[in-house]
Amino acid sequence: MANEPAPPAEAMPEDEQQAIEAINQLSSPDGPEVLGSSNRSSELTGVMVDRTITMAGKTFYRAFSQQAMDNLIIGNATITIHERPDARWGSQIWVMEGNQMYFRTQLSPRINEADRAAGEAVQTVEEALLREQITSALTSDKDLGKEELR
Repeated sequence: MANEPAPPAEAMPEDEQQAIEAINQLSSPDGPEVLGSSNRSSELTGVMVDRTITMAGKTFYRAFSQQAMDNLIIGNATITIHERPDARWGSQIWVMEGNQMYFRTQLSPRINEADRAAGEAVQTVEEALLREQITSALTSDKDLGKEELR
């Protein structure tokens, strides 16, 4: 029952006891110890920030994040989705990485339009990020940061 104490460690089978001990360790037979990134950068990547306000904006963010979840290029970027709502014209939505804006659209309050716009945004942002990665790989300057090369 719920109030019964757990059996002592001596009564457990040896392999079950080892499994419990492995869970409490940083490394175990199930997998290696988690290692830090190889580039030792303090930059956080693979994050998507929601700065939307309205229901249409939240729907856009949800559709964008679901479509971009499996995308390796967008998945390694730090993306912020902003919204500026307007009662008369709908919402202005834009997608940024750092200081660079990659996509901007005017979104009506109709929620079904948000899915279509999110699909376009994923495609546009992926192409822009890929273009930027290729450009940065071909032109490197040790004196300038990646945001200064634009």
